[in-house]
Amino acid sequence: MTTHFPREILLHVVKTLPAAPQIVAELGKLRLEPGLDLADVTALLRCDAALTARILRIANSAFYSNGSPYSSLEQALARVGFGEIYRIAGIAAVAQMASQDLRMYRIPGPGLRENALLTALVMEELAKAAGLDPEEAYASGLLRSTGKVALDGLMRDFPARDSFDPASGGALAEWESARVGLTACEAAEFILAEWRFPAAMSAAIGQHYVPEKSSSPLANLLNLAAGIADRLGHGLPGEQPYLAASPEKLDAAGLEEGRLEGASSSALEKFALVRSAVG
Repeated sequence: MTTHFPREILLHVVKTLPAAPQIVAELGKLRLEPGLDLADVTALLRCDAALTARILRIANSAFYSNGSPYSSLEQALARVGFGEIYRIAGIAAVAQMASQDLRMYRIPGPGLRENALLTALVMEELAKAAGLDPEEAYASGLLRSTGKVALDGLMRDFPARDSFDPASGGALAEWESARVGLTACEAAEFILAEWRFPAAMSAAIGQHYVPEKSSSPLANLLNLAAGIADRLGHGLPGEQPYLAASPEKLDAAGLEEGRLEGASSSALEKFALVRSAVG
């Protein structure tokens, strides 16, 4: 029997998700303000003790630390810089959201984290080539599966036999719509808008399975980046049919075909180092 959940119920599920992504949204606003005050950044991050602890642990990893360990957020900010702390906060937020397996999608938590991280790193590289904001692109890659986390929360009490089976040949988005009345991409757009991420970013995530229906370069960029992550062995079940590279997507994203290989190599090199820092 198909069950359709109104968005009010989805909003209730959103309230059960970690607060860390909302803090990342606020950090994104702060980074655009002239005369950024690091005291404001520290105060914002301290709103979530678990996030603070994870940020310090990642900042003290071999990849980010350049000497003696950071004993406080203030010290990490001063030595690493706001840009890197913003990236680390995003990684920490995703790690919190993906602390459990997505049973209905048959996605283990570590697999979701690794997909998010690699997609984000590819997005950052592609955004530089396309002339888009690398930090917004990075955050888009990290958070693109937020809808899956939320929908898994809605469906987790369903019988295990109802979980998505990529071997069945059915389309992932159609399975989601049949189960809960909306897709994970639509759910992600709704959630990120509630968390007050930039409208363009929320819309790009909502449309990245079907970027041809969007005029957003970011949606096309996200589709290409997720496709690269999949081809590098860190994809998510059922997404492959949506992620084939094409000249049309490259053109819409403002990229030349040769950029994909360079971005893949650079992102994969960083991924090997950052993955160990996330744990």
